Amino acid sequence: MLASVFLFSFLLYFPIVENLDNGLARKPPMGWMSWGYYMCGVDCKNNTEKCLDEKLILSVADKFYEDGYQEAGFEYIIIDDCWSQKKRDALGRLVPDKDRFPRGMKFIADYIHKRGLKFGMYTNIADVTCMGYPGSRGHFQTDAKMFAEWGVDYLKVDGCFVTEEYLNTAYIKLGMHLNATGRPMVYSCSWPYYIEFIHHKKPDYKSVAKYCNMWRNYHDVVTSWHAIKSIIIHYQMSYDEIHEYHGPGQWNDPDMLIFGTNSLTDSQRRVHIAVYSMLASPLLLSCDMNNITPYERELLQNLDLMAIAQDPLGIMGRPYQLQHLITIWVKPHLPRKGDMYNSVSFALVNLDEIEHSVSFTPGRYGLNSTDYTVMDVFTKVFLRNITLKDTIKINVPAEDVIMYTLYPL
Repeated sequence: MLASVFLFSFLLYFPIVENLDNGLARKPPMGWMSWGYYMCGVDCKNNTEKCLDEKLILSVADKFYEDGYQEAGFEYIIIDDCWSQKKRDALGRLVPDKDRFPRGMKFIADYIHKRGLKFGMYTNIADVTCMGYPGSRGHFQTDAKMFAEWGVDYLKVDGCFVTEEYLNTAYIKLGMHLNATGRPMVYSCSWPYYIEFIHHKKPDYKSVAKYCNMWRNYHDVVTSWHAIKSIIIHYQMSYDEIHEYHGPGQWNDPDMLIFGTNSLTDSQRRVHIAVYSMLASPLLLSCDMNNITPYERELLQNLDLMAIAQDPLGIMGRPYQLQHLITIWVKPHLPRKGDMYNSVSFALVNLDEIEHSVSFTPGRYGLNSTDYTVMDVFTKVFLRNITLKDTIKINVPAEDVIMYTLYPL
C-alpha cells in the first residue's frame, strides 16, 4: 500500500516521464570530454601535463572558438569525474574543487556560453563516483537543480557500484528530476554498459532509448589501435541488436575519439573517424588540443565527412562483411534528389595488417536512382559516374579505409 501511494505521488510530482521529450541531441553530440586523456587529473603540482582544472577547460573553449572546430560542429565541452571536493557542503550540495576550479562551474559555463558553445558535467547514480568522489544517490533532486543553476547543457551519468535493479530505476528517476528543472540537458547514460558487462544481462534498449539521449554500451576506449579495432568489431557484431533504437535524440555511444594522443597512424586515424561517422555516433575528443596533428585537424574539419556524421536522418550505417577483416559500411543520408533518392556513403574498412583487393557493386546495397556520381570523401575529388550495374574495384591498404559518397544524378 505504501509503495502504491509513493508511486502515485511520484508520478504526480513528475508530469513529464520520458526524457526524450527534451527535444535534444537531434544530431549526435560533438565536442570534447576530459576523461580519456586527463582522467582523474587532480595532482596538478606534480603532473601539470594532466591537470584537470579551470585553465584547461577554458583553453578548450578558446581552441574550439578560434581554430575552426566550432564551425565543423564541435560544441560540447564536458568535465568528467574528479571535479568536486571529497565532501558535500552543509546544505548537501556538491562543491567544485576549490584549488582547481576556484571560480566555480557557473563561471566556466558562462565563459563557454559566451563563445556560443555548450557545457557538460559528470555524476554517478551511486553514493560515490567511479573514482570515489561524491555521487548523486539520495541527492537526485538537489543535484539536478544545481546542474541547472550552473548552466549545464549535457550531463554524463555513470553507473558504478550499484545493483542491476537500481540501474533500471535510477536512470529513469534522475532523468525525471533533470526534466523537472526546465533546463534542457543532454542526458548521457552508461546504463546498458553496466547491465551487459558488469551484471551480465541483456540490456533493454527499448527502455534505455526511451529515457536517455545517448548511452555507452561497450568498454572505455584507451589510447591504442587495438582498442579502436575492438570497438569497431563490437559495433559490427552488435548492429542487428542496437540499430533500431538509434536515431535523432537517441544514440549509441562507442566512446571518445583518441585523436591528439599520438596513438594512431594516419591510416588508422582515417578508419577511426570514418567508422564513427558511418555509425552516426557522438564525436567527443579527449586530448590536449595543442597536440592535434595537422592531418587530424584536417579530418575533423572535413565538412563532407562531418556532414555524413551529422546527417539529420541519423541512420546508423550497416556493416556487410566482404572478406575476413574487410567490411563495407553503408549509410543513406541527405542530400536527396527529389523526395526519394538518398545520397549513400560507403566505407570500405580493412582491419587487416595487409592490403586487400576489394570489388563491390554499389547498386546491390539499396541504391534506387539510375545514375550516381562518386566522390572520394577524404580527397574531395569526384572520380566518376556509375550506374546501378557498375562494379568498383579498389585496393584497400592495411589498416585503412576507402570512403566514397554517391550522389544521385
